Amino acid sequence: MAAALLAVLISGVLLDSNDKPLPKHYLAFVLPNDKWLEVVTDKDGKFRVNLAPGTYDYRLGGLNKAGQITVYKSTSTLKLKEPPKEPNVIKVIRSTQGDVILPKGPRG
Repeated sequence: MAAALLAVLISGVLLDSNDKPLPKHYLAFVLPNDKWLEVVTDKDGKFRVNLAPGTYDYRLGGLNKAGQITVYKSTSTLKLKEPPKEPNVIKVIRSTQGDVILPKGPRG
């Protein structure tokens, strides 16, 4: 009979690209069974989560993969970073009008 891996209580902080804490952000860890373990950071960007040793993808805001972490039985803290933001880009996948050219500048 294989021994079950026990979860490790981990304290962490979620930081932006300038190493500033991100308060009240939704964070999800993707478990091996494709279920998500969801937490919300506190006012200081901190969170606590129970994870068994293993490798996990994590997501911010429930959307795209933000990164990957590995938890060991000795892991007690995590410092996660928000991935760099992509510039706002409009992509035209298929147009029936030929090429579409958008002028630069603000949209009203």
